[in-house]
Amino acid sequence: MAHAVLLIKVRPIEPGREILISDLSDIDFEGFLETEEGVDAYIEESELDMKKVEEVFNQMREAEFEVSCTYSVAEEKNWNEEWEKNFDPVEIKDLCRIRAPFHDSKAGFKKEILIMPKMSFGTGHHATTSMMVENLMTVKTEGPLLDMGSGTAVLAILARKLGVEDVTAIDIDDWAFENAPDNCELNNIDDIVILQGDASLLGKKKFNTVLANINRNVLLEDIPIYASVLNKNGQLFVSGFYVEDLPMILEVAVRSGFIFNGNLTQNNWVSARFIKQ
Repeated sequence: MAHAVLLIKVRPIEPGREILISDLSDIDFEGFLETEEGVDAYIEESELDMKKVEEVFNQMREAEFEVSCTYSVAEEKNWNEEWEKNFDPVEIKDLCRIRAPFHDSKAGFKKEILIMPKMSFGTGHHATTSMMVENLMTVKTEGPLLDMGSGTAVLAILARKLGVEDVTAIDIDDWAFENAPDNCELNNIDDIVILQGDASLLGKKKFNTVLANINRNVLLEDIPIYASVLNKNGQLFVSGFYVEDLPMILEVAVRSGFIFNGNLTQNNWVSARFIKQ
């Protein structure tokens, strides 16, 4: 069966690309390939509803993103196979290598993680995930640990491989909720608690570490909630925002009872660390 392909350009590319992938997956798009200018989105031609697509684009434009696309019909292909051809392992210094099952293992890294994202979302290629991995592997952390916006569960899996006990992973996306258990199984981990939802799920349980790789607006809203579930001297690691957004993040964090404990930067993205007072 023929597939429709939307070649989408978006500015700013992040978090625009991430939002597009999430919103288009909700209207039955089944595959995505990240490009330098945005994302190529795939759907069976018979399932394409351009009215719904335009609604997604209009919502993006209302949020001050620039979005444009061209449309074509692609010949029948095995899209997962095509995606695999263009997917490379992620190597974060000598700390961690994130690969799919179809990649060969490679020596020289302290940890290796297997992730099968099935065309939809990142596996660590994005700078924010890379920095969060580096933080986890260079700063001592303790459980209970909460991974908010867990996606493929790569950070939750890494935490368990580092020996952190009592790990919870939460993501609002249907696909992430379904894919995370498969990735845990690939890494022989069966004790991560995986939940679907947002910060409203957080109740009375206390954590010693919170990871939140989401986006600026969600972080600004939810940092006070993270503060409420962190024990004294607990650590908060956040990412998903630009260098110019750091002052806003700092202001909300300090107001919520955190002390700034440094940050990493990569390609204008930031990962910041905080300690609960």
